[in-house]
Amino acid sequence: MVNHRTTKWHAVLGTILCLFLSVACSLGGGADIPTPPGGRIAVSPEAAARLRENFAREIQEASTGGKFRLFVTNEEITSLVALTLQESSGMPLRDPQIWFTAGRVYMTGSFSPSWPLRFQSLIVVTAVVQNGQVVVKIEQAQMGPFPFPQRALDSISRSINETLSQVQTDLEVTHLQILEGELQVAGVRRQPV
Repeated sequence: MVNHRTTKWHAVLGTILCLFLSVACSLGGGADIPTPPGGRIAVSPEAAARLRENFAREIQEASTGGKFRLFVTNEEITSLVALTLQESSGMPLRDPQIWFTAGRVYMTGSFSPSWPLRFQSLIVVTAVVQNGQVVVKIEQAQMGPFPFPQRALDSISRSINETLSQVQTDLEVTHLQILEGELQVAGVRRQPV
């Protein structure tokens, strides 16, 4: 009888601990996570398709050494990322919201590495053009109440910029601007020598 009571007691304590962790992790830090201006950004397959089509068209037009100019809206980038995440089953990020404002890119979402843990996450990025290349800097990243240390942000920024450098080998970006609700990128495609 004592063993049965002990087992029940452990089960009750385990359940309470799981509930406590779930509530603490899902609520922790949520007050510090910003929301998009104007409210929640709707996800639409049409907006994601529009961004894909615009990108393909601009790269095609630039393939003859011409100029490209791409405009990306909050709805287009949020939709593309959200739908891509839905298609990939291994990603623990859900419900992304991405918006452009005040010269920065904001991304929030629910990060759930394993049940019952769930964190509201935030990433704030700036981007500039240096020597014809887009260079990003992660200014802030946090998961729930836990901010990433500056060293980690610098390391992640370097990795992203190395990847961007490889992708941009035949592009020269001449203009990048983050406006309210829109990202603008323009440049030319270099001709092979």
